[in-house]
Amino acid sequence: MDIQLNFMERESGYFVMDFEEFRSGVIRDLLNVCGPEFSVESRDVRKNNGVTLHGISIAGPGETVIPTVYLETLYEQYEKGNINVMEAANEVLKAYSREKTEVISDKLCLTDFEKVKEKLIFRLINAEKNSELLQEIPHRRFLDLAVTYTVFLEDIFECSGNVTVRNDIMEKWGVDEAELFSLAMENTPRIKKPVIKELSDVIGELISGDDDPMIRQELKENAGIRMFVLTSNDGYYGDSLILYPGLLKEFRKIMGVDLYLLPSSVHEFIVVPDTGEIRGEELSELVKSVNETSVGAEDYLSDSVYLFKDDEIEICA
Repeated sequence: MDIQLNFMERESGYFVMDFEEFRSGVIRDLLNVCGPEFSVESRDVRKNNGVTLHGISIAGPGETVIPTVYLETLYEQYEKGNINVMEAANEVLKAYSREKTEVISDKLCLTDFEKVKEKLIFRLINAEKNSELLQEIPHRRFLDLAVTYTVFLEDIFECSGNVTVRNDIMEKWGVDEAELFSLAMENTPRIKKPVIKELSDVIGELISGDDDPMIRQELKENAGIRMFVLTSNDGYYGDSLILYPGLLKEFRKIMGVDLYLLPSSVHEFIVVPDTGEIRGEELSELVKSVNETSVGAEDYLSDSVYLFKDDEIEICA
């Protein structure tokens, strides 16, 4: 689909519409261009940790692939005066054309269990912040977290991303949560390879050169305290790696001491060997500070500090 809009200024003076007025204006312009055979509607989607994104869904005649284009970024540009409503509508159409080729329908992707079961993986989310979402998806509790399931799309339908498994899809498959967990326990370590690096090495990779005074201070403060980053090979949703059978046990054996696990985000854990040089309470303050200042709402995992001891993970702070 290749639709171009004729730009025209609709705002005058300093009047700025609120978000819902802006969305209604974008929908109106889209309907004028696309015609009555298209369905253009508001759609809000609940993401991780209760974050809700607000967008517009567009569906052409007979289309089952219905992408949602989120408007938060476009509205920010509108508020700054960088675009008008008509230009925003044009950007939505471009995104629709682009995403329609990448997004696959639930019918195509998820009804063929035999095709997707080898790509079923698990991830961890915060249980309390996602209490409403957990009513809609199969899961199991793990401390203050929840194990959930997604289908890793890459290499199946020539697209990338993840589709969350919901209760209705699980019922169509004719399986239960226990079977999902068993499959995910086999698949996730194969698809998401573990990577463990010294934190100082990771910091060094993020900067060019070694003249940054903040980095030097960070390394100075952590001198003598070895910290490691545990994540996946692709750097996304590496929190689930702490569930891998034998991974923490082997790393504990190498370190020779118990391991503190600090949830940096849903993408990684910071692993701190318990050498007695730092207390769990101090680490707890560190985790809370990082979550408040550096972690986005969708990427938040937990304020807890965990301890791997006697082959078990427990909350220690």
